[in-house]
Formats: sequence, C-alpha cells, structure tokens
Amino acid sequence: MSQSPFDAESYMEAAATALGLSLEEAWKPGVVDNLKRSHQIAQAFLAFPLPDDTEPASSFVP
Repeated sequence: MSQSPFDAESYMEAAATALGLSLEEAWKPGVVDNLKRSHQIAQAFLAFPLPDDTEPASSFVP
C-alpha cells in the first residue's frame, strides 16, 4: 500500500479549520516547518518493528 506524501500546508489549513483557529500569515511558515519535523520524527517511530504480541507497560516509572 503506497501513501501519498505528507502535505503539511494542507494539514495545517484543515486542522485550523476543524479546530476553529485563525492563523496569521506570518505564523504559517513556522507551523508548516514544525509539522514537517513532527512528521519526520513520527516516521522513525512508525518504522520501528514490533512483534504482534507486544504489550504496553502496565506502569511508567521514570
């Protein structure tokens, strides 16, 4: 299954509309840059293979 490339600008516009946010033009390049970075970071996590029987930890202890 192939995925279309992540379109940060379209996502920003759709999310802002869904959340009822108004974004000033000056903010948009920074928002798009942060969405692109977040997407790149998420890809590293999503690419990490986990066995199907992996269970979440019952508690988190830092």
